[in-house]
Amino acid sequence: MPRILVLSMTVVLQGCALVLPQRHYVQVADAVSSPTMTEGIQVTPRKFTLSELRQACLDFQPVVRLKVTPGPLELRLDGRYLFNTLAVVAINESDQAVPGIPIMLEAEEVVPPVVEVRSDDPDIDAGSLHAVRAGRFRLRIRTMCEMSHVDTVIRGRVTP
Repeated sequence: MPRILVLSMTVVLQGCALVLPQRHYVQVADAVSSPTMTEGIQVTPRKFTLSELRQACLDFQPVVRLKVTPGPLELRLDGRYLFNTLAVVAINESDQAVPGIPIMLEAEEVVPPVVEVRSDDPDIDAGSLHAVRAGRFRLRIRTMCEMSHVDTVIRGRVTP
């Protein structure tokens, strides 16, 4: 009988190990990709309107990956990280930079929060991320045009 119990527990534990928690991200900024790794992204003051996004995607060139610097992000408690200091270069199949690709920045929502992700946060409106508690977070960057969705995640840490 103990053998059956051990076998059953093994199957249950293996089944539980396969279930990974889904991460939830909140949109914190829209921008266009950088022309080079030495230039920051151009952050829009507000999110793209549907007509602005449609216009930006008219001349869209497919990209295969996003190259980001710096990474990982290091913030101090109560500090702010300006999004326009982030360089995000969209790379095509020929391994060349494609500037001006519409991208979205999303911060991982965790409870209690490490960085502020409320849509009414004045720091987000000003184009920055506010560190509110020591801990780790993730920032996902992804393309917005329907023809090609590419994303990358960079890790961040807030220290006291």
